[in-house]
Amino acid sequence: MKRRLKIVADENICGLQSFERFAEVTRLPGRQINPASLQGVDALLVRSVTQVNEPLLQHSRLRFVGTATSGFDHIDLNYLRQCGIHFAYAPGSNAHAVVQYVFATLAQLMSKAQGDLRKLSLGIVGGGHIGSLLAEYCLRLEMQFVIHDPFLNEQYRFSQYLVSFDEALKQDVLTLHASLDRNGPHPSFHLLNEKTLQQLPANTWLINASRGSVIDGDALLKFFQGRDKAACVLDVWEDEPHIDIELLQAVSLGTPHIAGYSLEGKEQGSAVLYRALLDCFELPSQPDFPLDQGRTLLQAPQTEHAIEQVNQTILAAYDIQRDSQALKELNAAADLAGTFEHLRKNYPLRREFSHYQIKVEDYEEAALQTLLALGFSQAWE
Repeated sequence: MKRRLKIVADENICGLQSFERFAEVTRLPGRQINPASLQGVDALLVRSVTQVNEPLLQHSRLRFVGTATSGFDHIDLNYLRQCGIHFAYAPGSNAHAVVQYVFATLAQLMSKAQGDLRKLSLGIVGGGHIGSLLAEYCLRLEMQFVIHDPFLNEQYRFSQYLVSFDEALKQDVLTLHASLDRNGPHPSFHLLNEKTLQQLPANTWLINASRGSVIDGDALLKFFQGRDKAACVLDVWEDEPHIDIELLQAVSLGTPHIAGYSLEGKEQGSAVLYRALLDCFELPSQPDFPLDQGRTLLQAPQTEHAIEQVNQTILAAYDIQRDSQALKELNAAADLAGTFEHLRKNYPLRREFSHYQIKVEDYEEAALQTLLALGFSQAWE
């Protein structure tokens, strides 16, 4: 009888029961995966908290490493190549979730003034899967935007929107979606520092849903001291999970690195690894990875104002203030790192806009068209 595959997986990866159809799966907290846990194991499935490198893998017999994330800066790809270990990741799997996190942020900030998020101009830093998808949303919404990414050129599909970093800093909203690069030709480490932060207009909104170290946290704290109107939203932090409590209390909204944590995003990431692993080990045909196809009807907000209908419907689908409040309740006496990890690990189910249906007759036409452009679907009688 052929031996069943042995897999070690981060316990937070969605749908691991599907892998148990053909493998023995050991679930572990991502930060507790160590060399001893990989002895006799064929495949490793991780998320971003596990550093996959020579110290972890050198005594293993792994043939496959997969990360259920869209980035791979926690993976030593050169070492995997040297060892002939097959690698898979899930580019773009969480892109809709992160983009919708940005729009929930804008809706939360704009709802206080009953403002129209479509009137904002966005400076998008990073034109990869997430930045490009955000650009697509902006086009559908007829929003003004520019993109800064020094690695892109005229072959890029949004090349007409490429600008310098200085130009991106001038927009109403600066939203960061760059990978973390410390040593390349265009390093993103501390891209926003004491000097570049001072270039931001007084009323700029800053959103970071990329990597914490793209912003110099100490410089950001200094920046807040002289900017009463500055709004800042951080989903990622330097030295996670050991976050800066003073910075947490200073930001407008702070969340525990969950911008991409939608059910749909997690399912897509797992589905990519599922298929790649089957191909790598040439396993017999297996059922497709199951995806949730359910829908939920949203009740229309009790307002006839189109702008507020948009803001409140977005926030009904994703209450970002709830996530921020849960994190901001931390205090310096608490186990900050442990609580941060707990909030991430036990994050409540969140669905993307496509999961939600809205009734056409309940909305002003302008609000309806905006919400449909954001991915909400019409409910038909």
